[in-house]
Amino acid sequence: MIKEEYSPKLEFFRRVRALSYIERCSNTPHIRAYSVAEHSYYITLYSMIFADMENLRLEKLKSEFFETYDVSSVMRKALLHDLEESVVGDILYPVHAGDPIFKKALDEVRTGCVEAQLFKELPNSLRNYYIRLWKIAKDDSLEGKLVACMDKFEILVFAMQEIRMGNRDFWQLYENALEIIRVHYSIPSVNSVIFEIDEFVRIDKERKF
Repeated sequence: MIKEEYSPKLEFFRRVRALSYIERCSNTPHIRAYSVAEHSYYITLYSMIFADMENLRLEKLKSEFFETYDVSSVMRKALLHDLEESVVGDILYPVHAGDPIFKKALDEVRTGCVEAQLFKELPNSLRNYYIRLWKIAKDDSLEGKLVACMDKFEILVFAMQEIRMGNRDFWQLYENALEIIRVHYSIPSVNSVIFEIDEFVRIDKERKF
């Protein structure tokens, strides 16, 4: 006989798979698909690599005054930072960033979904641990700031690829992500890479457009 419902643990794994078909930048035409799952994977990968790069850079300075990155913490935060979107979906950045009242209400809804629903099938100790990690995923810690930076760096790279394929609609998203990284974050390894990206994109633009 076929079971009509998933077991509790399977329900959790089924739910978070929704990230693979929730589309990012849904109001901007893009040439290829761009899911929240893809975004989360690359944020985690980029966060790990830049944390390692920064740790190598700081190690060469040989100074006890520099704090190094906890790479495991960076990766866990990156993996969880958008997991609530498996329940609430992806809300466009200009929508929630441009209206403080709406952002406050949305943050409350997201937190409520995470606390009551997202991890509810998992053992209590794990559920509480993951809820806490989600809440501090982009906090003011070294690791949280890197994850927040990678949130914009990842879309910068995706936008670069779309632009290279001839998609002019991604120019604004590219410029916005670049500006946010430059203004709000100061991570030397990231700064050197975005300089190279922008130089490459500008040259490519002159050739194509």
